[in-house]
This record gives sequence, structure tokens and C-alpha cells, in this order.
Amino acid sequence: MLRSAKFWLVLGGLLLTVAVITAAVWRGFHGAAAEVKVAVAEERLFEDKVLAAGEVETTRRAVVVAPFAGRLLSLKAQEGDSVTAGQVLGELDAADVKDQVKEAEAALAAAEAELAAALEPGTPVEIAQAEAALAAAKAAAEAAAKKLERYRYLFEQEAASQAELEAAEIEYEQARAEMAAAEARLKGLTEADERTLAVYRARVRQALAAAESARRLLEKARLTAPIAGTVLETRVKEGDYLQPGTPVLTIGDPAQLQVVAELSEQDVRDIAPGQEVEINWIGDPEKTWEGEVFRVAPAVTKKLEREVEKIVRVYVTLKEGGLLPGATVDTVIHRVKPHEALLVPTEAVVEVDGKKVIFTVERGKARKRTVTVGGANELYTVIKKGLEPGASVILNPEDLEDGQSVRATGGAQG
Repeated sequence: MLRSAKFWLVLGGLLLTVAVITAAVWRGFHGAAAEVKVAVAEERLFEDKVLAAGEVETTRRAVVVAPFAGRLLSLKAQEGDSVTAGQVLGELDAADVKDQVKEAEAALAAAEAELAAALEPGTPVEIAQAEAALAAAKAAAEAAAKKLERYRYLFEQEAASQAELEAAEIEYEQARAEMAAAEARLKGLTEADERTLAVYRARVRQALAAAESARRLLEKARLTAPIAGTVLETRVKEGDYLQPGTPVLTIGDPAQLQVVAELSEQDVRDIAPGQEVEINWIGDPEKTWEGEVFRVAPAVTKKLEREVEKIVRVYVTLKEGGLLPGATVDTVIHRVKPHEALLVPTEAVVEVDGKKVIFTVERGKARKRTVTVGGANELYTVIKKGLEPGASVILNPEDLEDGQSVRATGGAQG
């Protein structure tokens, strides 16, 4: 009995050794199978969409603001009123601006008077006196010239001394200087200095611009409609004291609306004009409006000046009415409309040598397949060519080679 038990123990050990050696030899020739995760290629509904909040706006609108600080004396339009371009909507107290106009006009008058005085520097009496002085100076200079000529002749004839000749020369130079001074005096009274005139003309231009600006500001005390439309909102009431730039009312056309959706930077990929949009509004939760992307803003901007969040604005046209300007809505932008397609998880698709590739599991081996892909979303990629429904595809196959032994650890078995 003991010998029989010993026999069976020895035989079992030999069989175990043989099995271990056989497995080692097989692994040496075939290599260990790589463990992979797989999924099944399936035909199912595919869509690629973006959800974003938006606001309903009029396609053409204008905000009337206070042009200067003042009390609102009258407001002649209310919400819902139809107005025409140029219609007077209200009036501000312009007492301070009227004072500014008076001051600016007085400064202009003073500048113009200075320029006029510079253009006519001498009075008739002063000019007459200067002309008489110039005539006398010319006569004296002529007499001095004749006297100098006579003394030069006498000096040459040795009939006059050197001192007498020099005295005649000095007298002549003095007479010439007095004549030049008289000429300059007369010119100063009859001809204005161009540099001085340039200064006065510049002062007039500045005063004129200031006066015109003050007059235009006074005209703006009457608040007028810049466009025709409907008063959508009033922000103030009669008697309020307004600061410059304070919004008074908003004008627009409630029949011409658009939706402005605010997308985050990561969602704007592939958003383009022509894509269909679904719009929902809490004011009528049973209804869905249809729209279409017609413009995507060319820049990323802050949602609000004081906020860090950045967004891209997408403008959507509406195919029907019923929404109200200023309403907050939810939008669904379809990059790709819902349709049946062959899908695989996006992590199953890799790029090799510039081509899209998928690895499938076939009889325990990884097989590389070049495929043609369509659209993709966060989860799935559309396979248009190169793969059949029901195939087991390997997820994240970056380190695999064609023909490598694999063992599926989850999902479909190949």
C-alpha cells in the first residue's frame, strides 16, 4: 500500500515537470499573450452636438444714452411704443451746457478780435505820422549822401581834412539808419507779422472747435431715436439725475431676432455656419425652436469684463418667431445630425504613418486594419470603410504589432 502511494506521487511529479517544461518551451516559441481590453464595433445612432446657454437679441438695436450729466426733464416714450428715426424721446436739463456754449462763443469772439487787431496793427493817425517820419528820414539821408559826396571831392582836392570827411561819413550812416528805422516802423504799422498771425489764427481755430462742440452737445439735450423700431426697455424715469453714458432706453425690432450662444473654448471645435440648432425657452417649455448657425465670432472673449471665464459667441438665426428679446435660452448645436453609423470607441483609433488604424482580435491575434473614419465625438468615432459590424476592436492599441498574440480581459472575445 505504501509502495503504491509512493509510485503515484513520483508519477505526478514527473507529469507536472513535463507540463512546466512544455509550457516554457511553447512560450519560448510563441511569446506571452498581451492582455488587451476590447469593444465591439456596432451600428447605432451617432450624433455630435454642443449644449450652450444663449440670449435672444434683436438683429438691429440701439441704446439711447445721456450725452452729459443732467436731470431728465421729460421722457416721451415707454416700453412697447413704436418710434421713428429722429423722433424726440426725451429732454435733459441743459442749463450747464448753455453756460458752456456762452463761454465758448465769448472765447471765440475774443480770439477773432485778437486776429483782427494783428491784421491791422496801426491806426490811420499812427500810419500817417510814420509815413511823414519816413519822408523826413529819406530827405535827411539824401542830403547826407550829397554832403558825403562833396567832402570826398574836396578831400581828393586836398580842400578838406580827413576829419571832415569822416564826420560826413558818420552823418550819412546815421541818416541811413534813421531811414531804415522809419521804414521798419511804417511796415510794422501796415504789415502784420506772419508768425504772430499764425498764433492768432490757431487760437481762432481752437475757439471755433470748442464753440461748435458745445453747440452740438446742447443739441443732444433733446434725446432722439437713432433708428426706427420699438422701445424694448426703459432704464430711467423723469426727474432722475443722469451721468454721461447712462442708458435711457433700448430700441429694436422684436420681429427680427437672433440667438447669441456662448460656447466655452473647448466646445467651439468644428462649429460652422449652416449647422442646425435647437432652442428651448423656459417661458414655453413645450416648444422647441429651430435655428441655424450663421456666424461664429472670430475671437475668444471674456464673458464679462470682471470674470475670468472665456467664451466664443455663436450667432444663430431663427426660423420662426415667438421668443422675446432678452430671453435666456438653451441651445443644442448639431455638428453632426443624428444618424445610424458603424461606431467604435474613439480610443480604439490610432494614427500610423499618417493613416487611421484599428487593431482587431482574430483567433487570439491582433490584426491591423486601415480604416476610413467619419465624424467623432467625445466617446465614439464613425467608421466609414475598412471594418465590419461585430468586430472586436482593441482599445488603446498604441504598443501592439500586427499578428501579436493577445488575450482579451474585458468586452467581446475574439
